[in-house]
Amino acid sequence: MATDDPGEPGEVRDTRERGRGGRLLEQAPSRRYEPPGGTSDGGSRDRRGSLLVPLAQAALVAAIGAALLFLVGAVVASTVGLMFVCGVTGAAIGLVLSRATVDPDGAPPPLTRGAMTGLAIGIALGAVVLADVATWAYALREGGTLGLFEYLFETFGPFVPGELLAAALGALWGASSGPIQRP
Repeated sequence: MATDDPGEPGEVRDTRERGRGGRLLEQAPSRRYEPPGGTSDGGSRDRRGSLLVPLAQAALVAAIGAALLFLVGAVVASTVGLMFVCGVTGAAIGLVLSRATVDPDGAPPPLTRGAMTGLAIGIALGAVVLADVATWAYALREGGTLGLFEYLFETFGPFVPGELLAAALGALWGASSGPIQRP
C-alpha cells in the first residue's frame, strides 16, 4: 500500500513504492562534492593543466597592472597611486597563482607553496619592470634624452625601489593568503 506519509525515521519502506512516490535519489548525495565535469582519466588530472589556468590568470593580472602603472607614471605623469597599484597587482598575482598549490583530486599539486610564492614575486616584479621600461620609452618618444636608470631615478626617485618592494610584499601576502577560488 502506497501512502503519502513520509514514514517514521528508521522505518523500512516497501521497495515497490519507488515507482509511485517512494524516495529514490537519482545520484548519491556525495556526488555534489565532485568537481564539475568530472575528470577524464578516472581521478588524476594533468598537472600541467592545473598550472596553466592560474599561470594565465597571473599573466593577465600582471599585464593589467603594468598597463595601469604605465598609465599613471607615463601618461598622467604622476606618482600618486603608483605604490598602491604595485601592491594590489602583486597581491592579485599571488592570490590567483595560489590556486596552483591545490589539487582537488588529492594528487600532489603542480607547485609547492614556496615555489608558487617565488613565481608570484617574480611575475609581480616583472610587471613593475615592464611598466618602468615602457614609461622610459614613452619619455624618449616625448623627447627625453636620459638613459633608463637616470630617467627613472631623476623622475620618480625613491618610488622606483618602493614600487618593487610594494609589488613583492603584495605578491608574498597574496600567495600566503590564497587560494581564493576552488580549482
